[in-house]
Amino acid sequence: MSNTENSALIALSELKNLEANRVADIASQKQAKEDSERRAREDAERRAREEAERIAKTEAERLARLAAEQEARDREERLRLQEADLRARAEQEARLKEEQMRLDAQVKLAEKKAKPVWLFAMLGVLVLGLGGGGYYFYKYTEEQAEDTRQKEAAAAVAKAAQDKANAEQKAAMDALMAELKGLKEEQNRLEGERKSLAEKLDTVTDETERQRLINAQKDLEDKIADNKKKQTTKKPSDSGEAKPEKSKGGITVKKNVDDPLDGL
Repeated sequence: MSNTENSALIALSELKNLEANRVADIASQKQAKEDSERRAREDAERRAREEAERIAKTEAERLARLAAEQEARDREERLRLQEADLRARAEQEARLKEEQMRLDAQVKLAEKKAKPVWLFAMLGVLVLGLGGGGYYFYKYTEEQAEDTRQKEAAAAVAKAAQDKANAEQKAAMDALMAELKGLKEEQNRLEGERKSLAEKLDTVTDETERQRLINAQKDLEDKIADNKKKQTTKKPSDSGEAKPEKSKGGITVKKNVDDPLDGL
């Protein structure tokens, strides 16, 4: 074998080695890119879960605090009404007792003399006056009790509305996470197909088949890019933070028209 043939074989061997190294570098770069994208998706999903858990925990703590505050206010109102009722009753009984003692003393004094008619008339007027005062006091306590009942009913309605909104928000978040999971599975499938196409491209020799595989690879790249865009769009974000709104029952709820999950 001549030196020229040996040189050609050596050059061909070096070209093969260079091509093998190039193919290995491309495969390594693809694998590194795939690993980076996978880690980015996993990190996005983790942040989404943590954000959903944080929102749910914050909302639960806020509702518990509001319920405790409302319960304390209701308890204080009941105690105040009870104390007012007891105090009014005690004062009324004391006045009645004092007036009865005074009248008894006057009656005993009058018994020693003639029994005057005006004394009995005064006694009747006094009884009527005390009866009217008791009626107005009873009416006042009933009005206070009715007001308390209305406040409790309004608070119950507000709590039911908030519970419904929380359930709807949780369902929306679950749907979002399911959709993200579906997109991730689709992404993994597409990347598997892309990897398979890349392997075929490294071994194909027919130019027509190679072009077909290149076109298929391009379509896969477009699908993968569209899938990534959808995953980015579906990520939960901190924008559109809910603003508290005061309800009639004293319960504070959150409303956010920009957040489709409002309603964790």
